[in-house]
Amino acid sequence: MVTSLRILAVSDAVEEALEVPKLRDRLGRIDLLVGCGDLPPSYLEGLVTRLNVPAVTVPGNHDADAFRVPGWVDLDGAFRRMASITMVGLGGSRRYKADGRHQYTESEMLVRVAGLLPRLILRRARYGRGVDLVVTHAPPRGVHDASDLPHIGFEAFHLLLRAARPRLLLHGHTAYNRNLDPSESVVLSTRIINVNSSRVVDLETDS
Repeated sequence: MVTSLRILAVSDAVEEALEVPKLRDRLGRIDLLVGCGDLPPSYLEGLVTRLNVPAVTVPGNHDADAFRVPGWVDLDGAFRRMASITMVGLGGSRRYKADGRHQYTESEMLVRVAGLLPRLILRRARYGRGVDLVVTHAPPRGVHDASDLPHIGFEAFHLLLRAARPRLLLHGHTAYNRNLDPSESVVLSTRIINVNSSRVVDLETDS
């Protein structure tokens, strides 16, 4: 049976409209919170307190080295099954400082993706897709990214998409003009959405 999961995804900028006491009444049903990085821990903690739903996040390039937020599950480099879906996350951006936290060269991100591939490929062979949802901070190369080094996307994410064929990839990191720039694309069979700074997204599931 096909059902729908309603996700509130946030990244990069605090929205005062999401800091109201009766947020649940304003948004309606929300099943999962997703953080795509570069947000204050106090803001994230406030969201999960007001909505009281499962929450996962990955770090952005401006987040602390030890990235932990009460009520939120760190998805960086990990698999999780929550809210009836399976997901994986990869935080961080392109390396633009030698000592930058949560920053990676293309080769370094490729190594991170390669470490996930055996499980993704096995799951895809068994279930038809490696995971339902991928959460990243930076976008895939050529999809919602920019030409300056910090905001160039990762080519390695295309390998992940080919191997896992997720339903949805959510990312932040790159700004866009809502009237001119696309915030949603499809690569292979995956919807890719730039959530900066918040989006409510419906994700179909098989549960």
